[in-house]
Amino acid sequence: MKKALIFLSVLASGMAYAQETDGVYVDAQLLPGSDVGSVLKLEAGLTVPLINTAKEKLTLGGKVQQTAFDFVDKDVPFETDQIENFNSFGIKFTYQRNLSDTWALNLMGETQIASNFDENEIKTDDIFFNGLLTFDRYNDENNSMWTFGAAYDIRYGLYYPIPVLAYTKRMDEAWAYKLGVPDSRVKYSVGGNHEFEGFATLTGFTGNINDDIDIYKQEYTGTLRQTNVLLGLGYTLRFWDRFKATLEGGYTAYNQMQVRDYDNELIYDFEMPNSFYLNVGLKYTFDSKARVNRVY
Repeated sequence: MKKALIFLSVLASGMAYAQETDGVYVDAQLLPGSDVGSVLKLEAGLTVPLINTAKEKLTLGGKVQQTAFDFVDKDVPFETDQIENFNSFGIKFTYQRNLSDTWALNLMGETQIASNFDENEIKTDDIFFNGLLTFDRYNDENNSMWTFGAAYDIRYGLYYPIPVLAYTKRMDEAWAYKLGVPDSRVKYSVGGNHEFEGFATLTGFTGNINDDIDIYKQEYTGTLRQTNVLLGLGYTLRFWDRFKATLEGGYTAYNQMQVRDYDNELIYDFEMPNSFYLNVGLKYTFDSKARVNRVY
């Protein structure tokens, strides 16, 4: 059942990459207190187009993220001071190119440092690499699009690549939906400035523990990984031409957090219960000249 939930959620993540808009953003995500602990993520980023033509677009992006864990000590059988705060810094290139009137290519490559910096230095294991390759197939007759490919990204908390497969359709001016891996959504738009969404999406966290951690009176090295399947509702308000504010709320249908060694062998499972979810964000968007077919 858990594997099925992850797979269903993975069905649409490539769409998020393919249809990202350039701009400046801030974002805050909260998974409030549970029997084990709560998680707060704060993120800010910038994506700037370097090449921006009707046929292709190349963007450079950067982001910083702080993730704070507030553990309930009585439910975790070891000292958690080392894994309560993680910081992440990333630089990303994204490339989109129209291959024809119906086909498009999407590429993403990212270098990311994610660590608890317990030793106040950057180690080799603190550095991660993310990548994505997808193709879009647009159908003008029914205003729909297929996307397929593969992605590897530590933001899902997984140590293996995932398939990207999604079907997106615009039904009319107000309604659109996309079904896929790892993000499925249905959207209702009102007046061009208001959007209401229902979604099932995969998210998570990966951070390196760059010093030995004592678990069950043994010293270990490895990573802290969290994977969530989120079900929820969202509202987006567009204002002042280029700004948009987003509020989302929901519940985790799947919530896993583990310490794993560098061979991806399990060291400790926190057995996180499902919990409520809240996300707020603000973004300023840039113009795009690329003639990429968008149906969502």
